[in-house]
Amino acid sequence: MKEPLSARLGRVLLALVCAAGAAAGGFLLLCGVGVVSPGEVSQQVAAWLAPAEAAAPASAAPAQPVPAEEEEPFQGVFLPLEDLDRATELAAGKDGVVLPMKDPDGSLGYVSAVALAADVGASSGDPDRNEALRSLNDTPGLYTVAQVSCLRDGALVAAEPDLGLHRVSGAPWRDEAGHTWLDPTQETVQTYLIGLCRELADLGFDEILLTHCAYPTQGETDTLRDTAEREAALATFCRRLQGALADFDVTLSLQGQGDWGEADAPSGQTTGLLATFGRVWAAEADQAALAAFDPVLLPEQP
Repeated sequence: MKEPLSARLGRVLLALVCAAGAAAGGFLLLCGVGVVSPGEVSQQVAAWLAPAEAAAPASAAPAQPVPAEEEEPFQGVFLPLEDLDRATELAAGKDGVVLPMKDPDGSLGYVSAVALAADVGASSGDPDRNEALRSLNDTPGLYTVAQVSCLRDGALVAAEPDLGLHRVSGAPWRDEAGHTWLDPTQETVQTYLIGLCRELADLGFDEILLTHCAYPTQGETDTLRDTAEREAALATFCRRLQGALADFDVTLSLQGQGDWGEADAPSGQTTGLLATFGRVWAAEADQAALAAFDPVLLPEQP
């Protein structure tokens, strides 16, 4: 009598199960005596399934991005007005030249059309100066910076004492060098300085650098008449000046003061104020304190 199909299949399955059991038992026996390593078998299987991945060294570190080269700090050289014809020579190896366009005594390095500048005798008496400056500013490859002593001004305060900062006694206040300072809250002061800066931008300077654009921090500052809201007063003036220069292709920069990070800083400068300028410059003594702004070192004057 022929054996049923189900019986034959049962014997075949039983044989396969027995064979698998025997193979597993043999594998375990070989592992136990150290002939076969489960880890090596696992690695081999991984190599069959993904040969490229298994071939990669386990210690290979991911590729790191190449850091970009840091930009070198701007370096300027001071250019005295009597040396305008030597600008290219003096600028060799530097990034630009810095010219004194308004000195702390209030005198200007160019001929101004601002009426008040003529009235107080601040305007330059050289009729050829402006054309010489235009020609200099048009020199290919030469970067020019007009330095403006903003609030430190002798001529204007001498002519109009009410425009300056005062001592408690009412007399014009003077710093350790004997210079008087303008009051940035005065409308006439703001209009005057804005007019000068617009003229310098029109002459073609690449940058206008405001030095002494702060309340004084040196000298007998304890004798100053109360100047409340220094930060707000300075910020209001600077915003107005920045707006007045918005239609010119010129960078407006500022000399920072070392006390900018202090609460109620005597200079009136703040983080927010410094951040609104295209560049921050610093005297050597303040350079470390202004490191957060990557300040440019003010060039030495002869």
